[in-house]
Amino acid sequence: MSNRAKNRRAGARAAPALLCLAVCAATAGPVRAQEILWSDEFDSGSVPDPVAWSFDLGDWGWGNRELQDYTSSSDNVRVEDGNLVFTARAVFDDEAAPRFTSGRLNTRDKLTFRYGTVEARIRVPDLADGLWPAFWTLGNNHAEVGWPRCGELDIMEMGHSDAIAAGTVNRRVGSAAHWDNAGARATYGDHRDQPQDLDGEYHLFSMDWTPERVTTYVDGKQVWSFSIGPDSCVDCTEFHQPHFLILNLAVGGNYTGRFGPDEITAPLPAEMHVDYVRILDNGHTELGGSAAPVSRAGRTSAAVDQ
Repeated sequence: MSNRAKNRRAGARAAPALLCLAVCAATAGPVRAQEILWSDEFDSGSVPDPVAWSFDLGDWGWGNRELQDYTSSSDNVRVEDGNLVFTARAVFDDEAAPRFTSGRLNTRDKLTFRYGTVEARIRVPDLADGLWPAFWTLGNNHAEVGWPRCGELDIMEMGHSDAIAAGTVNRRVGSAAHWDNAGARATYGDHRDQPQDLDGEYHLFSMDWTPERVTTYVDGKQVWSFSIGPDSCVDCTEFHQPHFLILNLAVGGNYTGRFGPDEITAPLPAEMHVDYVRILDNGHTELGGSAAPVSRAGRTSAAVDQ
């Protein structure tokens, strides 16, 4: 094992305790270490592990007027030097304006979870302007009930049009929930502006999800918190069902307010590096799907999968 790998493994043992200090302090809960139930450290191979990850493919706008074509090409998604790397590219064909390619992965059916602490160490590129990196979840019943009835939890989104206007596009981290309320979409979100730009350096983006509340963090600092208990959100059933993970790097679209190729001014190609993704036991966590291990507490997969 290389020194780099050894150092990262040491970090893997320390990170849960450090994260819990931040999470538990913010929620006034007990301070305790959290066991890693599942992780992908991206330390082997050259492609995402197909046991856990699937590609989303296509250029249909993804409901957000996005400009990129998501592909499975190594030009857009690869594993390299201990990182999962997403690359957004401008491709010039015979047209004067470029088209864009990028990557998006999900764990639908392969790895699902209900409640837990989820974290990813990510390095985003310069987003100014028009890039939209995201680390988020959807309910695993998405294919059956559609959106927003499946529920969505956005752990990290960056590149919002308001942040562009405010000059904080590389400092602002957004989080949100989307769900169905009597046939209409309900949304609740917030953001945090960090004191320094986040692009070009690794930062820890995390979510603590319990039966009562969902809270997100960047580097241990709270971004957003949302009560999902029955006393405050009677229509939040979507957030008590198994979800799956999604990572992507979008180009343009509603979030960015950039809808034409000439409006994308971010330096391309642009790379988003993901050092690791982990799910930790916060005392409520249940894993599901074909890639889920059986935890030492005996909570398994299939019991909660939808």
